[in-house]
Amino acid sequence: MRGVVRPGPSPFVLLAFGPILVAAFAWSASLGQLVRAGAIAELAGGLLLWTLLEYVFHRFLFHIVPSAAWLRERQQHLLHHQTPEEPAYYVVPLWISLPVAVAVWALLRAAVGSWPRAALMTAGVILGYLAYELVHYRVHRAGGGGLVRFWRRHHFYHHYADDHRCYGFTTPLWDYVFGTGPRRSRAVAESTR
Repeated sequence: MRGVVRPGPSPFVLLAFGPILVAAFAWSASLGQLVRAGAIAELAGGLLLWTLLEYVFHRFLFHIVPSAAWLRERQQHLLHHQTPEEPAYYVVPLWISLPVAVAVWALLRAAVGSWPRAALMTAGVILGYLAYELVHYRVHRAGGGGLVRFWRRHHFYHHYADDHRCYGFTTPLWDYVFGTGPRRSRAVAESTR
């Protein structure tokens, strides 16, 4: 299967989330939700929730190897690991990301008890998701400043050193919380004693 490139989404598919974000903010504004004291906290809570979802999805779902060969050949993340330099596998297809966004909104509605508040939190999740996709795309390209190099080092550790570590991408926070950060080399560990 290595070397076989199936057409994948371009980063321009992310533009589909623009109208969703505009609608969420416009709806919240029309209901007076954006001027509430908790609006910023809900948006920030959605961003933080994104980082946890990213970690959980990557660690527990994206590395599942389907038993059926036809599914294995189409599992986007596995294809990304086989050919990490191939842009066709950088971005999650809309047929996956849009239903997940709707499910997140529904689950947040159940959690916070309000569709408008859940919409603000979901907007935070979507903003985090868009940042993830754009940064992921950038990290797999040459060049970049200090932050890009940091993300690249963390992400490429997952790709090239140990794919059972470094699941967090936009932040390594959950890797450190759950102990899946990069392993320290013996020399570094001994020098810090």
